[in-house]
Amino acid sequence: MQRRRNSIAAPAVDTISSLPDAILSRILSLLSIKEAVATSILSKRWIHLWHFVDSIDFPDIIELNSIQSTHIFNNFMDSVLVSREASGSHFINSFRLKIEYDNRSLLTFLGFPNVTKWVNLIVKPGLKYLCLDLDSYDDDYDSDDVIGQKPLLPISILSCRTLVSLDLARFRVKGFTFSSVGFGFPSLNVLHFRDIVFQQGRDFMLLLAGCPNLEYLRAEDIGFHYQRDSLTIQEYESLSLPKLISAVITQCRCSCFPLKALSNLEYLSVETSMLRTKDHKVYGMDQLQCPLYDIPIFRNLTHLELHDRLELVPQMLQHCPKLQKLELRQASFELCVEPDVLQYWVEPEVVPQCLSSHLRICTIRDLLDFQIELMLIKYILKNARNLQIMKMHYITDHPEIETELSTCPKASATCQRLVTYRQCKL
Repeated sequence: MQRRRNSIAAPAVDTISSLPDAILSRILSLLSIKEAVATSILSKRWIHLWHFVDSIDFPDIIELNSIQSTHIFNNFMDSVLVSREASGSHFINSFRLKIEYDNRSLLTFLGFPNVTKWVNLIVKPGLKYLCLDLDSYDDDYDSDDVIGQKPLLPISILSCRTLVSLDLARFRVKGFTFSSVGFGFPSLNVLHFRDIVFQQGRDFMLLLAGCPNLEYLRAEDIGFHYQRDSLTIQEYESLSLPKLISAVITQCRCSCFPLKALSNLEYLSVETSMLRTKDHKVYGMDQLQCPLYDIPIFRNLTHLELHDRLELVPQMLQHCPKLQKLELRQASFELCVEPDVLQYWVEPEVVPQCLSSHLRICTIRDLLDFQIELMLIKYILKNARNLQIMKMHYITDHPEIETELSTCPKASATCQRLVTYRQCKL
């Protein structure tokens, strides 16, 4: 019998810990800040490594439902920042924080003051990525007080010229002059604003004017404390975003938006209320005092989403010669019952170039079986020579629509019509 040889297990080698500090810090920066801090218990080698990560990110929403949990989180953040400062680590590349408080009192008295303190410590030259969203579950308060109860945006953010991406939600902007000398985000590529209230439209426009390299814009639910605007014609006309390729602008309550600044886009999602011109104003809109200009030619636009009223769609298509994908969403029922809306339907004398050459997919959602909708569908089917798919999603069941469309002339012999209803999602 062969005698089994005695073997001695080779000692385990901690390969990761043998890496240089710079590489380990880089690895830790890929973790959330909580996970990075937790590595300090691994060994003496790891105790201080997390101090030198270049990001303080919370990828998941922090839910704080009591005074105790709020104090615990506040103490954790204070400890993280104090420890970093004590170790001599000052540079931060990325800061990402989303918090949902159980009620507005927690946000107002325990949340926002501490968040402002943290932001003022973190916003320094070198910060490139900032995401900040403070919310509360408690939405049962008087709507007239919403603006006053929104947290004030820490002004230090607006002076950080190294930002590449800025994502902010649920703040009000006050106490900063956007036309002041030296303001601007010269390196900003991505700007996301959700539920932001400015003092007036002028502030919003001048903020955009300070982002000459902006490529991606998402502005949703933008409000203004003062409805009357002091924006001058010169400031309005000077707004230029030459590198912008993608924009989502919805529920933007400024009197008008200079569409000329969006003319280089490849993707646009917008409400038809922004398509007012000197000669054509959207039905049902208040006639506010603001400069109105013709819709520009979107020479690079391939994907367009329009929301609310559909009567301006044919005119908009005249300005999108390369459009390949069109998505439309009807307004709510309450906004669509005016019987004379058909007077605003104008079929262009010349078929838009995108219909005759480029349009491949058209999707129309939330249809209510109004005559204006059927006229638009027939118009697109009749003129879109290369249309491959026409998707129609009705809120209620209207099988007679399929019958009527079956006899409608189609410019594209290969086009598929897909009709669904609310219980079926496209």
